Amino acid sequence: MNYPNSQIQVPAFYQSLLIAVLMLGMLPFSAVAQSSESSQKDRFISIKDQLQSAVDSLDKAGIIKAKYALQPYADGNENPLKKLAYYYMGYADYRLNTQSPGINEDQKEKILDEAVQYLEHAVALDPDFADARALLGSAYGKKAAGFFSGMKYGPKADDAMEKAMESGPENPRVYMLNAIGLLYKPSMFGGSTEGAINGFKKAAELFKTFQPKNELMPDWGRAEVYAWLGQAYEQNEEYAKAKTAYGQALEVDPGYGWVKYKLLPELAEKVK
Repeated sequence: MNYPNSQIQVPAFYQSLLIAVLMLGMLPFSAVAQSSESSQKDRFISIKDQLQSAVDSLDKAGIIKAKYALQPYADGNENPLKKLAYYYMGYADYRLNTQSPGINEDQKEKILDEAVQYLEHAVALDPDFADARALLGSAYGKKAAGFFSGMKYGPKADDAMEKAMESGPENPRVYMLNAIGLLYKPSMFGGSTEGAINGFKKAAELFKTFQPKNELMPDWGRAEVYAWLGQAYEQNEEYAKAKTAYGQALEVDPGYGWVKYKLLPELAEKVK
């Protein structure tokens, strides 16, 4: 399955899920060109919101459905939403890589490669797009898992994150994604649990006042930052603080599936 004006192929893994989704009656969600009931902007916002809802509820099929509904916005050189379409498609793949336990490691690697490709397109279209730079840096960081891959992608991750900080010095997602890198990066390469905790706290404070420029721009992370803060506290074996942080995440989003169904139950097992 290929899309016009695109060199990106749809992996077989996506094809089967996408076909199943469409058979469930979800076809109108991707019929961007045919709909005349709302503007292109409103349709895009609706898809973006559907994507985030699927992410928050750990709905793998919903993430894939949203991703391919965004594809028409990435086609054509004159589409003003092109950079955002690439960003959100990369974001969808990033989430599939990080939050889909039913996908095997080879598939996850291919999905991550695709996320990098989409995000590189977004950054090429707008080098000052801080959210895209930061997410690309995080994706590079995930690829820097081994010695040789670390040598290749580690500097790319650092460079992307540094440029994201320059472009978005008050963007909470930039601080959050940078802190995720600090949480998992080896100490010899600058990783630090305490540094990550401080980064998540900084991001949480910025989220309290941060407003995206408009409804099209990324606005995720307000609950997630507390989920990450809780994980950092768990690494420090500060389990009471971790539970408090997870509670803060649910205060922001009471239906947050990652915290409700994964992080809190796992914490409960640790402190029995």
